[in-house]
Amino acid sequence: MVIAHIPGKIKFKLIILFIILLVNSKSQATYFSEELEEVSFSPFAFNNIPTSLLNISGLPLSSVQVLNETYRIRTQKQIADLCQRIDYTYKKLDWSKSPCFSLPLTFNYVSENGKPLVYWEFIDNSTGYDESQRHNVTLILGGVHPDELTPVHLAFQLAEALHKNPNLYKNSRVIIAPLVNPDGFFSNPPKRTNANGVDLNRNFPTATWNKYAYQIWSSSKDRDKRKFPGYFPNSEQGTRFQADLITRFQPNKVISIHAPLAFLDLDYEVPKLLTIGPQTEQQRKARNLAELLSRSAGNYKIKDFGIYPGSLGNYAGNERVIPTITLELSSSNPKLVKKFWRDFSPGIFKALKYEFKKPQFDDIQASALWNP
Repeated sequence: MVIAHIPGKIKFKLIILFIILLVNSKSQATYFSEELEEVSFSPFAFNNIPTSLLNISGLPLSSVQVLNETYRIRTQKQIADLCQRIDYTYKKLDWSKSPCFSLPLTFNYVSENGKPLVYWEFIDNSTGYDESQRHNVTLILGGVHPDELTPVHLAFQLAEALHKNPNLYKNSRVIIAPLVNPDGFFSNPPKRTNANGVDLNRNFPTATWNKYAYQIWSSSKDRDKRKFPGYFPNSEQGTRFQADLITRFQPNKVISIHAPLAFLDLDYEVPKLLTIGPQTEQQRKARNLAELLSRSAGNYKIKDFGIYPGSLGNYAGNERVIPTITLELSSSNPKLVKKFWRDFSPGIFKALKYEFKKPQFDDIQASALWNP
């Protein structure tokens, strides 16, 4: 006897299967939308994805792969758009073509105008992980005040040189963020502040910011808009970007390139109660680093310029005990970029190999014990 199929049961099973697939798909989509919430675009905007990306050898891609590919395409386009704008500005400044397109840049933050805050980590993998690399991590920042044009060019040239010659960072790690403030750089004319009118070198969340930063600025006679610290600390994307690089990569030294004051400024201090007596080994090594850069540039002037509430030197050099050198080029004149490359690149390349072997806080703790 043949038992006939019952269409109603088949339809019911199909409906149940469809509901299960729908629920799984929705839960997966919710998970990935939460994971990608911070990247500032909708992960479900697949309208422009080529059909070829939806399958490999006839096998459909998972939602994870599609989302990852969408994110990769979107970020590459954002970086390409940024590089195109940089090339246009380079051309206006008669700097020929920028190295931006040739660099393997990435980003985790965007500016107030949506421009990628790009950086790249150069790390020597030729001999595997070496203990010296932990003691030799350098962060280089350019374009914090992009009306100071020459530092932007120098930072990009440094990144290009490292990309072409890995021997320059052998047994070390270097992180370069060549254009911390793209919104200011793309202004016409370029300006010191970001799109919100905030000076990124006055906005770091230092211990004295709440008490002094805005109050000092607002009570000053001129209320210089170029140096506006913001209404509260850490309010700007460019500030958070720099602080994140410091937190994530734990540099042993920071070099921030500015202009046009023509000196080197070292910020590396500890609380006054701990500096009674002779200098610690780390303090001497930090001073030696500044002197190395000075000698390499023809005995370039070293000057203690002081610190501001909310400045990088205060945030990194004093509060986090990371030797922080501000390299002030002597001019913002875009015609002098070749001269500055000749003068300063040899010293910076030497500085990349300069190691701080002792853990940063050992000397401070010892000093605290002997100077209670």
